[in-house]
Amino acid sequence: MNDAIAKIDAYRARRIGEMLVTQSAEEFEREPDELVDIEPLDGKQLLAQFQARHAKYATTPFDPDGHLLRMYPGGVTIWSGFPGAGKTTLLRQMICHTLHRGSSVFLASLEEDPADVLVRLASTAMGMQEPTVHGLQCFIDLYAKRFRLWGRIGIAQHVKLLAVIRKCASEGIRHAFIDSLMCLDVANDDFEGQRRFANLIATVARAAKIHIHLVAHPRKLVSADQQLDLNDVAGAREIGGIADNVIFVRRTHEKQDYAPNSDATPMCVSIRKQRHFNGAMTDVTGWYQRRLRQFSAYQFPDHPTAYLPQAAFETWGAP
Repeated sequence: MNDAIAKIDAYRARRIGEMLVTQSAEEFEREPDELVDIEPLDGKQLLAQFQARHAKYATTPFDPDGHLLRMYPGGVTIWSGFPGAGKTTLLRQMICHTLHRGSSVFLASLEEDPADVLVRLASTAMGMQEPTVHGLQCFIDLYAKRFRLWGRIGIAQHVKLLAVIRKCASEGIRHAFIDSLMCLDVANDDFEGQRRFANLIATVARAAKIHIHLVAHPRKLVSADQQLDLNDVAGAREIGGIADNVIFVRRTHEKQDYAPNSDATPMCVSIRKQRHFNGAMTDVTGWYQRRLRQFSAYQFPDHPTAYLPQAAFETWGAP
C-alpha cells in the first residue's frame, strides 16, 4: 500500500512541477487511475504505519499540549477572522511557538514590510511591545536557519508562491503561512479560480508533506452574535472544504468581569473543522495581552510565554 501511495504522491509532485511551468490547471487535475490492492495487506503493519504517521504533529499556543487540536504534515489549516480580531497577532505567536518547538517555518506576510515582520515576531517571542536590540538579534541568530520569509509586499502570483513553498519543503521547512488569500492573484469573485487554487494548495501540501496555513477572511455576518462555521469563510466553498482545520479568531464580550481599561482583550478561538485527531469542534477562550503581544488563558498572567532562551532577556531581566 505504501508503494501505491508513494506512486500517487510522486505523480502529483511531478504534475505540480509541470503546472508551475505551464500553469495548466486542467492538465494538473488529470490523475492516473490507481486502485489499492487490499487483499495482501497486513493489518498489524498497516496500523503501525498509521500510528507512525500520526505521531508527528504540531500544536498551537492556545492548546500547546495538543489536547484539542493537532496539525499533521501534508495538511491545510484555514485561519479566519475579521480585521482587528487578533488573527495576525495569534499567527505570529503560532510561528514563534512552532519555531520554539524545533520545527521550521516559511511566512509570506503579504501586507507587511518584511523588516517589520521580524521586529514584531521578536516582540511576540519576548512578550514585549517592542524587543530589545539584544533580543531581536537573538531571534535572528537562533531561528535564521529554520525561518524563511517572503520578501515582497502586495499581490503575489499564487503559482510562484506555491513553487517557493514546494522548494522550501524540499529543504526541510515543515510549515508555510500565507497571509492572506486576498493578496493572491485570485479574484474575490472568481469562484472557479478559487476552486482550482483550493485543490492546488491541498495537493501541494500533501505531495510536499508540508502543513500550509492560509488566512482567509470571513463573509459578512448578519449579526455579531452569529455562530461561525466553515461555510462562513469567504470565497468559493472549496476553500473551507479542502481544509483539514478551520479556525475562527474573534473578540468576545462574554466575560463581563474584566477591566475594560486593562491591557487584556477577551478573545475566542473557535475550531470549526478538524478532519483528523478527534474531530472536535470547540471554543478556546482567553485574553489577548496587548502589552505582551500574546494570547493567554489568563487575564493577569504572571509572565509572558518565552519563545527565546534566557540569554535573550539578560539586558532587562527575565520575564
